[in-house]
Amino acid sequence: MSIRRRLPGYSDAAVAVAMLGVLYYLSMRVVIWRDFFNEAGPAVEHLLAGNLHGFLALTPIYGGSLVLSAPALALGGALDGLDGAYRLEVLVCAIAIAGLALALARIQRSQGRPALSRWLLIGLLVASPASDWALKYGHPEELLTTALCVGGVLLLVRGRITTGAILLGLAIACKQWALLALPIALAVTPRGQRIRLSALAGCAALVLFAPLALSNTGHFVSANRSLASADTFFNPQQIWWTLHLNDLRHLGGTFYERTPIAFVANYSRPLTVLSAIVLGIAYWLRRRRLQPSDALLVLALAMLLRGMLDPWDEIYYQLPFLVSLGAWEACSGRRAPLFTLAASLLVWLSFEPVRLTYSGDITSLFYLLWAIPASVLMGWRSLSLPRPVLTRARYVTTVSSLESPVSTS
Repeated sequence: MSIRRRLPGYSDAAVAVAMLGVLYYLSMRVVIWRDFFNEAGPAVEHLLAGNLHGFLALTPIYGGSLVLSAPALALGGALDGLDGAYRLEVLVCAIAIAGLALALARIQRSQGRPALSRWLLIGLLVASPASDWALKYGHPEELLTTALCVGGVLLLVRGRITTGAILLGLAIACKQWALLALPIALAVTPRGQRIRLSALAGCAALVLFAPLALSNTGHFVSANRSLASADTFFNPQQIWWTLHLNDLRHLGGTFYERTPIAFVANYSRPLTVLSAIVLGIAYWLRRRRLQPSDALLVLALAMLLRGMLDPWDEIYYQLPFLVSLGAWEACSGRRAPLFTLAASLLVWLSFEPVRLTYSGDITSLFYLLWAIPASVLMGWRSLSLPRPVLTRARYVTTVSSLESPVSTS
């Protein structure tokens, strides 16, 4: 292959590296990383001390991602302690999302998409506000899980069952929200391959789950059981905002003035799982009218609904939604990822300027004013639902009845 034909790939890679640099600079210039120090820090300290059992026994609910990142954590810790461990883990997880962006750019090149369209997509996926704040809050595993989850579904859409199933299983072990992609993955997989998909995904997840469960079974079970409820945090960017209690709580140095009512705390997350199952069934029922790439838009909708239904909704919860939307735009042949650009802007406004400037009520209203119409439009488009138009016969009948004179007695 000539150098001239390779130049577009080289230019895409250069843009991805530049966006990695921007993301790394923005997220690492101020040491916040609070959740990493509070949740993963004790386990990582055991790893740095050479105590593998202590590391596995103390990992948080996203321990699978720490197991995958263990070599980077150990190397970074040897160089600069806990800070160095986090910085190197961030780099590894950011490279994963950049790799997915480059794979999508390659798909765009095969479709003849212009360079600006490819570079815009790479920038939106790698250096999005959701990625930035995930790293600032101390959750680099969000980037890794998103890359594995969306990448796995993308491979399934393109017929790569084995690799796609393995990536999806690893994503589930890294962070359990990736389970929301499983119904959609099963729906897009051919009938004869679904058992293979389930077995491979289950085995991949078990490889990471097994050492965590065996090292401290009680902690592993209780941590995963706690995912079913959301009884503490209550952010305004969700549909339940008006269903709250004025219950002042102090957790981790932060005061929380509102907590959800019992129904929201107990059923909001099960409803999130139910919504993903319903979308998977709906895609399966409509699959003959759809393109395989439409599964990525259904995945984006499932991830958007996850944020809308979860009282803990944070800005980094939007990352899989934005990346899935970008993947759909790349695979569906759209000239430019304008929907991903608009969604990224609205997410940033909802969680930063609007949240910091206005009350929780206004923040919730602003979020819902774009999230609800977006979810309806995405559902209509992804499932190719029929438009509500009158048939010609019904139109003629309706017009005739309107034009006929009203009889009087």
